[in-house]
Order: sequence, then structure tokens, then C-alpha cells
Amino acid sequence: MYKKWLVFLLVMILPVPVIATALSDDEADPDTELTEIQAELAEQSFKYRSNQFTQPEAGEGESAEVDTSADGFDQVAENENLSLFVNEESLALKIMDNRTGYMWNSGLDSNKEYNLNDTWMNMAQSAITIDYLDQNENSSTTNILSDEASIDIQSQEDGFTAEVDFSEIGISLELSVRLGEDSIDVHIPESGITESETGRLVSLRLYPFLGAVEGNDIDGYMFIPDGSGALVRFNEGNRGARSSYQASIYGEDEGFKRTYEDTETETNPVQNVTLPVYGIVHEANQNAIFTIIEEGKYNSDIIAYPSGVSTDFNWMTTQYNYRYQYYQPTSQAMSGYNTYQEEKNTFDIHEKTVFLIEEEADYVGMANYYQDFLADKGDLSIADQQADIRLEFLGGEVKRGLLWDSVVPMTEVSELPGMIESLNQQSVDNMQVVLRGWSKGGLTGSLPRKFPFESKVGSGSDFEETIQHFQDQGLPLYFHTDYTKAYDGASGYGGRSDVARKVNAETMGGSTFDRDFYFLSPAVSREHAQQDAADFADHQISHLAVGTSAGTLFSDFNTNRTMNREGMAVEYDDIFGELGSNLDSLSFYQPNDYMWSHMDRYLDVPMYSSNYSFVTDTVPFIQIVLRGYIPYYAPYSNFFYNQDEEVLRMIEYGAYPSFYLTKEPSHLLRDTPSRDLYTSEFSVWESEIVRQYELVQESLGRVEGETIVSRDVHDYGVVEVTYSNGISILVNYTSEAYTVDGHEVEATAFKVLDRGE
Repeated sequence: MYKKWLVFLLVMILPVPVIATALSDDEADPDTELTEIQAELAEQSFKYRSNQFTQPEAGEGESAEVDTSADGFDQVAENENLSLFVNEESLALKIMDNRTGYMWNSGLDSNKEYNLNDTWMNMAQSAITIDYLDQNENSSTTNILSDEASIDIQSQEDGFTAEVDFSEIGISLELSVRLGEDSIDVHIPESGITESETGRLVSLRLYPFLGAVEGNDIDGYMFIPDGSGALVRFNEGNRGARSSYQASIYGEDEGFKRTYEDTETETNPVQNVTLPVYGIVHEANQNAIFTIIEEGKYNSDIIAYPSGVSTDFNWMTTQYNYRYQYYQPTSQAMSGYNTYQEEKNTFDIHEKTVFLIEEEADYVGMANYYQDFLADKGDLSIADQQADIRLEFLGGEVKRGLLWDSVVPMTEVSELPGMIESLNQQSVDNMQVVLRGWSKGGLTGSLPRKFPFESKVGSGSDFEETIQHFQDQGLPLYFHTDYTKAYDGASGYGGRSDVARKVNAETMGGSTFDRDFYFLSPAVSREHAQQDAADFADHQISHLAVGTSAGTLFSDFNTNRTMNREGMAVEYDDIFGELGSNLDSLSFYQPNDYMWSHMDRYLDVPMYSSNYSFVTDTVPFIQIVLRGYIPYYAPYSNFFYNQDEEVLRMIEYGAYPSFYLTKEPSHLLRDTPSRDLYTSEFSVWESEIVRQYELVQESLGRVEGETIVSRDVHDYGVVEVTYSNGISILVNYTSEAYTVDGHEVEATAFKVLDRGE
């Protein structure tokens, strides 16, 4: 016992690197028992305190002290909930929340001194900061105060409109700020922007210091939509913060991305941002702001600066990109130069910033608000709600040969009913079954052409009988497909005219091990979808699982089919709107939120954030938004190292399990593009499928169709999630039992509670 207390004190006193080094040194302590205790305590102390999990809130403290003075500001609008003030010189804002008396500031308090130079002070106080190109193509930055821009402000009934003229560089624009019931709406119309030969817009940032916090003056955090969701808690000079966070909404535009990167300086890429939102919390469950980017999102980045990066402030904003830089090769050796696109991207900017209070003032409240926002717009509707499991089977995969390619059969379609029946006999009744690699040529040898069926996977009659069997059982059979990828060597497309191209005329694509693929022009994708609709009907295919397409967005500079990202989003909305009207259901893999209105299931939902050093917590933001509307599935369980912990995370996050399976052993794939499927044989994984299904039924089966209303981290590694029907699920990741309100949950286990009693 003495040893455990000794190690506990060491854990609490010594920094992580010191203990980690000590624990990794086998010769540091000959006492084996102590070494084992050290390892156990260190794991408990570090793992659940890491940014892969969510940390407990500090508890109720004193309300944050903020400057409630409106000196130098004019009140321009007021309603029952909010009052809006503006500074006429900088267009800085102050927003009083009349419900709580809390004052939000887009700049800095007038009665404090800050460790900022004039450049940063001007940016912090200015409503608008722009990057621009001068007549010599040099890039510079300015803002309202630095440029001494002229401002003509006009009061409106619910806010103001201002003409902002950066006269020294010849750029002017119109800014509108209006007060809503619980929000402010900020708008810059494209029609109000003018440029000149001496100044062309590159990017623009709006109110970057709205809600900014110096160091840890206020307890709280920034929320970023990275992966499942992530928090950056306010710290004094964040020790883990070596760089800022900047991520393009809906991913980086491949139309401008350089093909050959300098890998020595390249950092780990962030996970794609699939939601155009972010937020800031000042004292959890007291005050928060939540920003939704309604227009301009297809050409914007989310930026977050932790304290210690450039300044002592935690601040975040949106950067709207009017011109992208790209690399223009001038020779086959890829020598060339960097330049900016000539024509400006055209779009309106429209941000909605919502003010949340009390129990809604945290990331759960933000997620619930966004859920309601999407539902009200019709972009999120309730789909079939059953606690089930996803089983994906690989039919055939291409294998490259000396003279011609062949197909390796991994699961014949006629074998599916037998495997499903075996699970049925073990009370596994609810499943989503997906068949991959069913087209001629196998998984990576066929696209974009879908038909005929691959003969090594089954004959036409085999497919017909299997589809009919699933229909008779009332079980959906999804066919995996894609409308964005075209594999090298496959048929059904023309390499020059049908493939999307970058701004510098390079083809767009990638590779899966030794199998190259290209991205199709969106107009070509539409043609394929229209052709496929009739074939799907002929073969009684009524369920599709669509990869890549719903989560990929790029500008296409194909000469005959030029289209920007917003145009591609509209095109894909039409494609899947038409497909969906002729099918029973569509499932998407990690789709962007503008595609959610078409999906019945969300596949491979992110279960972690990118774990950047400045991120302090991972949270299930996407899951909270979706829960109660669209069922979502975790990545494949047979790829996990720690099965038990990942199942607990699924139960906590409300996600259903998934498996990627084959009838044949996976070693047959070693010379194919699917060689990373290391273990997949159904007979090997059958018992684990049954076990995970039973656990899901015991837990998530109690909350089918219910939304998440709260998520409480009672201690490191102990989380309780409460649903709209009063049922809560208490998850204990740790190796010791834990008691909450008299309810004990065993180590590495969960407990279902009825909080509605």
C-alpha cells in the first residue's frame, strides 16, 4: 500500500516525460512489483487524462469577471435576450446577454494593458482583417485600424450596415451585422466587394477576437470540429501549443493542392472538417458562443490560436479565401513557381453566432443547437432507428498480373445467406450488410463502371437469388459503390475528358497501394449515376453504400467542365437526390454535412480527434448532432488493438459496431490493393460479432431513437451520457470500480441507469 501511495505522489509531482522515461528504463528499479505498480498507475494517470478522452470540468467556480462597460460604443439594437453595441471607428462589437448580464467583446477591454504590439492590437480591435495582393503580386495584410479605412455606417432597425473602404489599397466592401433572437448575423455580400489594380483580395477574417481569452483568465475552452470533435482548454501559455490550428472546411481543395509536397516539412494532416461550425465557452454551463458558417463555407478555413502561439490569447475565427495560391509547373521536371489564381472566388459571407447560457453553454449545447438548426432546414431527418451492427463483406479484389489482371474471390454472394443465418441462430437479428467488390474486376478494378457482376463472386442468378433472400428476410443488402473514383485501367471513362483537373491542368487523384485512381469531373459522375439508376432497378438493387463521394469536394478545371466547390456540392446534391428517389436507402462514409439530407446511415463515424498537441479533449460532437436522427457506425472492430475499450467507446458515443469480413482467409489478399485487410475471416470473428451485438443491445438498445441531452465526465475515464427518455449509460474505462450516486459500475464496464425515475 505504501508503494502505491509513493508512486501516486510521484505521478502527481513529476512531469509526464520524466515518469515515462523512468518507466521505460528496465534497469531503473529492480523491484519488479514496484515497476508493475508504477506502470499501472502511470497508465491510469496518463491515458484517461490524455487528449483522446474528455477531462472533467473544474466544477462550479466564481463567474468570470468581464468588462461590462460600453464606453466608446453605441447601442444599435436590442431585444429581450441581447443588446448590440458597435464602435464606429473599428466596427468592434459588444453584445450584452440580457438574460445573464454577461458582456461579450469582439476586441479587448479598454481598462487593461496587454502584451501586444500595434499590429496585433489593431487586428484584435478591428472587425475585418484582409490579406491582399498589390500590383506587384506581393501579399500583405491590413485591417480597419491599420489602414485607417473610411467607414460609412448606417443604422438599421435590428443592427447596422457599414461601407468599409480600404482606400490606400483600393478595396472596399459592405458589412452588415443584424441582431437575431439569440444570435448575431454577420453578412458580407459578394455584390458589395470592389477591387483595383493596386489591391486584390486573397482572404478575409471577421471579428477574430470575439470571445478571445488571455491565458487562463477565464476557465473554458475553444471547440473545433476536428474528427469527432475536440476542445482546446484555456491555459497560460499552452505548453503543447507549437502552432495554430487551421483546417479547410470540407477538406483541402484538391484543385489547388500541389502534387509533389516537401515531405520533410509536411506536418500530420488534420482530419477533414465536415461541419462548418466552431465555438467558445466561458465557464462551462454559464456562457458560450457558437458560430455556424451558412454561406462562404466552401471556401473557408477554421483558425484557432491557443495561448502561447504568437500571443498570450486564445482566439479563433473563420478565414474566407478569395484567391488560393497554387504551384504552376513550367517543365516536366516539375520546376515552376507559386502564384495566385487570377479570378476571385465569388460568394457571400454569412455567419450566425449564437449566444448560449446556463446548461446549454457547452459543446453538448452547441451540438443540440446544430441538430435543431439542421432539422429545421430539412437537412436532418429521422431515419430507421434500430440498435444493430454493420457487416461489410469483400467479394472480389483485383490482382495485378504480368500480362493481365485477375480477380481473387474472397466471398461469393451465395455464401452471404448462410453466414447471416448462422448469426440469426445466435439472436443477432438486426444487421446492415454491405457487399464490396461485386462489379466485374473486383473492388479496385472496376470503377466507374458498375455492371456486369464479377463472375467469380457469383452469376447473375446467384445475385438475384441472394437479393431476393435478403428481401424475404426484411434485411437490407447494401451494394458498395462510388461516383468520384475511377481506377487506372478500368473501363467506363475517358482519361483526358472525364477526369477532373487542377488549376495547373494536372489530373486529380491518388493511389491505394499499387492501384492508382483518378477523380471524375462532377458532371461525368452525374452521367454515370443516371445510367446506373436503370441497371439498379433491373437487378432489384435498392440499397447503396457510397464511398468517397459524399465526403470529397474539389474545384474542377477540366476545360469543358469547369466547376467550383460550391457547384460540385450542388451537383452532388442533385445526383444523390435523384438516386435516392429511386432507391430505398443510401449510406455514406464520413459525409460532409450538406449531404446528410440524403443518407439513412452514417458509416465510419470518427471516434477520435486528430490528437494534436494543443488539443486537450476529444468529444463526440458529431455523434450528439446525429443521435436520435441518423444511426451511425464506428470503423471496423477487426482493425482495433483493444477490443474491449473500443466497444466501451462505441457504447459511450452511441455508435454501432462494424466488421470488414471475408469468407476466405485474408492472406489471399497479400498481393492486392486490399493487402491491409490483415484479419477478416468470418469464422474467426463470428463469436466477437455476437458478443459486441449483445453488448449493444444491452446498452444502446435502450435508447433507440433518443437524443443525447447531457454528457457528464464524473472522473478521468468515467463518463455518463443521458438520453431524452431519461435513460443514462455510465461507462467506466478504468481498472477499478466506480460509484456514482450510489450506483456502482464495475471496472472496464458500463451500467444502464433510469434517471427518469
